[in-house]
Amino acid sequence: MIFSKEEIVLAYTVEKCPKCEKLNKRDFTDGDILFTSSSKCSFCDGITVIEKIYGEILQK
Repeated sequence: MIFSKEEIVLAYTVEKCPKCEKLNKRDFTDGDILFTSSSKCSFCDGITVIEKIYGEILQK
């Protein structure tokens, strides 16, 4: 079609540290599950929890 646009969806994961309340946005990786422990906080060395998984649509 002449007017169709190709859409690309980029998936992101947001991690939150319960200790210092800092948020970290990163690319989604296979195996990310909501509300599970994820990685070490880069600010306070606490354990981050996956708070949100979402996608952003880019149109070409």
